[in-house]
Formats: sequence, structure tokens, C-alpha cells
Amino acid sequence: MEKQSFEELMEDLEIIELKKGRIFEGKVFEIDNDGIWVALEGSPGDVFVTQDELLRSKRDYKIGDLITIKITKVNDAEGLHLASEKKAVWQKLFNDIKEGENYKAVFKERVKNGYTVLIEGVVKAFLPGSLSLLKIYEDMPSEEVGVKVISKKGRNIVVSRKDYIEEKIEVFFGNYKKGMLVEGIVEEVKDFGAFVRLSDYVTAFLPKNEVSWNSRMDLKEFLKIGKKIKAIIVDIDEKDKKINLSIKQLKDDPWETIEVKYPIDSVVNGTVTKIFPFGFTVEIEEGIEGLVHESQIFWGRRGRIEDVVKVGDVVKVKVLDIDKENRKMNLSYKLAMGDPWENIEEKYNEGIVVKGTVEKILENGAIIKLEEGVTGFLHVSELSWNFIDNISNYLKEGSNVKVKILSVDKDNRKMRLSIRKALENPWKKVIREVQPGDIVKGKIAKFVDKGAIVLVDKHNVEAYLPSSKASFDSKNVREIFEIGEEVEVKVLEINLENENKRGNMVVSAVNLENFEGKEAEDILKDLEK
Repeated sequence: MEKQSFEELMEDLEIIELKKGRIFEGKVFEIDNDGIWVALEGSPGDVFVTQDELLRSKRDYKIGDLITIKITKVNDAEGLHLASEKKAVWQKLFNDIKEGENYKAVFKERVKNGYTVLIEGVVKAFLPGSLSLLKIYEDMPSEEVGVKVISKKGRNIVVSRKDYIEEKIEVFFGNYKKGMLVEGIVEEVKDFGAFVRLSDYVTAFLPKNEVSWNSRMDLKEFLKIGKKIKAIIVDIDEKDKKINLSIKQLKDDPWETIEVKYPIDSVVNGTVTKIFPFGFTVEIEEGIEGLVHESQIFWGRRGRIEDVVKVGDVVKVKVLDIDKENRKMNLSYKLAMGDPWENIEEKYNEGIVVKGTVEKILENGAIIKLEEGVTGFLHVSELSWNFIDNISNYLKEGSNVKVKILSVDKDNRKMRLSIRKALENPWKKVIREVQPGDIVKGKIAKFVDKGAIVLVDKHNVEAYLPSSKASFDSKNVREIFEIGEEVEVKVLEINLENENKRGNMVVSAVNLENFEGKEAEDILKDLEK
């Protein structure tokens, strides 16, 4: 074996000698209450690192972890050597820091004329207030920020946040050009447009008229804060550092080929977007919207547009005309649906019973809607087999009813309807079951000039009680009975001239055992008057 020279022996001893300030790597071999023990590589010694000199909590270290430390104290007498992980990392990082390079830093405290920051959370540096991009009243950021080292003299390092960001902005504007596709996050939405963050340091503007080909689009509904979007750069000003974006230019202008896609007289599907007093608008596709005028909604009498369509409904419409230059389109709802009166006899024959909805109450009856564009007239006399004084007490607008079709006038778009004839005539049963002289029960329904009307139980028909037959003591029926009062009466006369008409019944509330038939005839004549 070759003999080492004296100089080589001294060099080997230097390698393994523990000296204050030297940096070693070592493995954690024990963890106690105050810190960790580290066995150094290339040296027979062990060192102790207190919690204060560790980068992390001692609970985060495991036996066998390899860490870098710097010797801070050598005690040969006691054999206890102290070291610091923080100082080792600081030394290495400090040595690596160079002027003109960028680093991450955290704010430590506010000092005179600026701030103290820690580069990579370890090396202290000074950030002048003029280069911090912070107003005097603003709080220090809690998260990491980017900084550029603008001076390093001895242990004094000066950094700039402003220079760091300006460099990043320059790089961005150097890499992006007009016409490029970019992706960003919506930061703020205004009535005139939106601001979109393209990077941590560059925000672009998206004008409202560049969001969609649909000019009536609700900007705040379409763009939500935090939404990720793709857009095209339509204008970039490198000098003033401004960028304008467009989403709609990702698609071709739909009006350029509108005559090809939606020729006149074609029937298309669309979504109802708005309802006006004079009609409603329909969006056929994004950017293409047309108007359905009220004259193109109803085949018959004009009704409430809201009863026909609602915002959000998908409807069929027919294209009437296109004004490409002014981006306008007229549509027809009724033509797309077809004229319901064209083949009316196929659905609504005279004599059939159908369902309908009360559309409007009139003084002499009601308009009943059978379907869109098809209505009929219900005269007050066709409401009930009983007499109706006030139609509003019997029907309500919007209520559903069953009606019998009495007649259909296709040429004039008219139809006569009946509710009472949709039901069996109750007088047919009354005639079979009730005879003159029978006693029936009922309630006083209303008063008339010469008596009262009694609603007969079981049969739901009206009988006439003359005042003269209400009591022997009084000729004023209102002094004897009250509305709703239950009564027991004797049938004086009952007849049904025609099963399609109402019958007549005259009753008496007094003892009529000796009542003459001639008097009943007189009472009926009075009733007819």
C-alpha cells in the first residue's frame, strides 16, 4: 500500500474534522422532546439540532431522513455538538441567489421605506415600498409573491416586485398575438363587458358585443365570475399593455348563411325569449332571433299571449321574411300550427260533448276555448237547467267545463255551445218521480217579484213558490222565509213541454187539500209573465 504524504493525511483529517460553520449531510437517527439527532456522513460525530433550528416541526421528520445541516457549536469536552438546518439551507440559498434572477418570497414585516421579505421563506431581503406595488394603506399579501433581485452586496439583498411583474407582462405580450386562441377566468362582469384574467399579471377586456352573436343575450347570465372561457384575441396593444377578446368570433356569423339554413316558408323550432304586448320573440339558434307579431299568433279573436306561450317554451314557427342587412326576421306561430278551422268538422261535430276552458265572461254568456284558435259562444240560457241571474256566480275565467256543440259555422268561425245540454235534463227524471200533490223538500234559493224559488232536494231543479201560497197570514214571502231556509212544500202543478227544455213546478207551503186546479193554472200564467 502506498504511503500517504503528510499533506494528504492532513487533508483527510480536515474532511472529518467538525468545525463551526462547516456544512454536512446526515441521517436522522433519533427524535427527542427538544429536537433531533443527526449522524453525519463523512464524519464520526453526531450533532443535535434543536426545534428552533429545524425547518419544520420535529414531528414531520422520520428516522433515516437525510438532511443538510451547518455546525454551530463544537464541544469536544462534553461531546455535544450543535447544528442548524435553517442556517445550512440559508447559506446554500444565499450563495445561489444572483442579481437579475426571479424568486418566490413572503412578506415578513413593514419597515421604514418598505418591507422585509424572505426569499424562498428563508433569506431576508429588503423590498422598497416604491417597488412593492402596494398602496400605503394596503395589507401585506399573505401568499407568496414573485420578486426580482436587483441588488446583492454582502449580506444585503434588495428585491423588486414591480420589476418581476413587468418582466412577466413583457414575456406575455411577446408570446401572444392578434388572432390567437386564449383561455382565461372571468374576474368581473359589467353591463358593458367583462374582465378576463389570462395570467397572474395580465387581464383582458371582453366587450359585450363580442360575447355572442345574440345581441339580446343577458351578459351576467352568460358570464359568471370564476367561469373558465376560451376566446380569440381581436386587439393587442403592446405599448399600453391592453388586450381585447371575442367569444363570438369563435363561431361564424349565423346571419351570413341564414337564407340557406332557414329559407322563407320553412318551419323551424325555436325558444320563446321574450313576450311583449304586441307579440313575442323566438331564438332559432344563438344569434338568430325573430319576431312573432300578435297578428301571427291567433286564428280567432285575440287573446292573452301569455296563455299561448311562456318564456322558455320550445315552439314551431314559420319563416315569413328575412331582413339580413338589419338582422331581422318575421315569424308566424299560427301558420306553423295550421288553421284549426280548416278541418273543423273532423274534430267538432254538432251534438258531441267536448272539454273546454272558460276564456272570457260576458253579460249574456261566455267564450269557451276548445283549443288554440277554436272558441265557441255559450249563451247564459245554456248554462244550467235552472235559471241563472248572474253568470259570474256560475262560471269563472280559467275554469274547465264540459260543453255540447249545438252548431258550427265554419265560414264565420263561430260555434254555439251548451253546458246544460252536455248533461241529462233533470226534468225528465222529475216528471217520472214527482206528481201533483206530492210533498217535496228543498231550500229557499232566491226571491223573485211575486214569490220565491225553491231548490228541490234530490232533483236539483227549481220550483216556484208564489207569495200567495207561502202563508195564510202574509202575502210577502220575504217576511216568512230566509234565503237558505229549509222548507217542505206540496207540488201544485208540474209539467215538461219538451225534453230539451226546462220544466215547470209550482209548490205551496200551506195546506192545499181543497185547492182548485183552476188556481194552479192562474199561478202558472203569472209565472210565465
